[in-house]
Amino acid sequence: MKKVTSFFLLTFLLVAQNIVAQSVTGKVLDEQQQPIPYVTIGIGPTYNVVSNEDGAFIILLPEPAEDNKVTFSSIGYQTVQVPLTDFKNGTYVLKEQATQLDDVYITNQKLTPAEILAQVIANAPKNYGTQPVKQTFFMRSSQNIKLLDSKFELLKSSLETKSTLKDLNKELEDITAKVVNQSSQLFTESYGHLYTQDGKSKLAVEKAVELRNKEKDISGDQINSRLMEVIKKHLDRDASYTLKSGLFTLDKDFKFDSPKKDSVQDSKTANLRGRITSLSSSLNKFYTNDELDFLTDLKRYTYTLEGFSNYGGETVYILDFKPAKSSASYFGKLYVNVNDFAVVKLEYNLADGKTAEKINLKFLLGMKMVQDRVKVAATYTKNEKGKYSVNFAKKQMVTYMYLNRSLKLTKNKVDKKEETKMLKLDFLAEFDAQTTEELFVINKEPINAQEFNSISEQEKYDIKHLAKYDASVWKNYNVLAPVDAIKNYN
Repeated sequence: MKKVTSFFLLTFLLVAQNIVAQSVTGKVLDEQQQPIPYVTIGIGPTYNVVSNEDGAFIILLPEPAEDNKVTFSSIGYQTVQVPLTDFKNGTYVLKEQATQLDDVYITNQKLTPAEILAQVIANAPKNYGTQPVKQTFFMRSSQNIKLLDSKFELLKSSLETKSTLKDLNKELEDITAKVVNQSSQLFTESYGHLYTQDGKSKLAVEKAVELRNKEKDISGDQINSRLMEVIKKHLDRDASYTLKSGLFTLDKDFKFDSPKKDSVQDSKTANLRGRITSLSSSLNKFYTNDELDFLTDLKRYTYTLEGFSNYGGETVYILDFKPAKSSASYFGKLYVNVNDFAVVKLEYNLADGKTAEKINLKFLLGMKMVQDRVKVAATYTKNEKGKYSVNFAKKQMVTYMYLNRSLKLTKNKVDKKEETKMLKLDFLAEFDAQTTEELFVINKEPINAQEFNSISEQEKYDIKHLAKYDASVWKNYNVLAPVDAIKNYN
């Protein structure tokens, strides 16, 4: 009897596990069989995922489900609904939707773009929720770094002979020659909960991973580490050094063999929180952002009402904007609900020749940094109370960095009579780094002040390091499906 009972118990547990973990994997294509990125795939009003840039998606089937059908929504395409019982792994095709002005009857009064934008700003405070909320999020960041130039040269050393110094420079030159004009890519992904109230926020990270091939990594930290491994062979490992760059003292007690902090395990929660809120909070309150002058300084831009489309069963205006004056910084599109004038999708790009940030101290301190080629896109969903908030946001940016500095290591004396020993080198590094951040808000729940105050944010969180893609990492999580670059990473 016990064996029979155990058999049925085991069978029940296996079936129950399959029900809980059941997921559907698919791809969304257009009629030309091209992938459609960032399609919302929803089961009911509050349970959804979005397809990735390759059109792929993974969604866990909820138990119980909020609805008996699955809805595919994307601006510019006809909404498709599939019975939940027919929702299987596979490909789903969306048909393009015409956006001709003559095909759609909206109101008795035709509004100009300026009038539509005025209504957007006027209605924004009531359209976008500001109440305390808990957001369950998934964030994916990718960085593609190309090293344009790199040089290291030992100029002076009281520790080495001239012949040894020459050999050492040759060794350093060989290292840098192998990585110049090479590229490397890394991905980080995190899942957790963001709590916000009255402009304040707290973050609880549940899981985080980093996909990085350290052997191929050409980021600044990795190159410096390789070069320092060469240099430290010629220094006293038991001694400490004063490390200076130009006139600036960087470290008065630098030791080569000090225990290294594992950067993967030393990730500060505040940094990740800042990156998340810079997307979610700023885009949820886009109408208060003075930098987005295309919403307020209309004289700088040319606006065109391109037509209408459908999104989630509701009609939206499609407004195109581009610079009319040199003082304008952006071009892009706004998708505005015709009934409540809420922006349901926002796309803006930094115009050619414009920079998001620029520091040029090349001749004074040997430093230059330029951030440009910024692209931002966000989609919004409406809750049961009619309040909108970001459910997906993507930001791309390219950063150019130039560093041409000198480093000087002076051995700290144990005895005043000890001879001064030092090493001086010049280094140059020049690279482009393309950064992409994608934020997917999985769920939103209202909270009260007591719940917010009870949350204690940890100073740091752990990241699991991976050298290659592991499909099991995000099993049973509703996250963005991995793109091909992640699945094929090596």
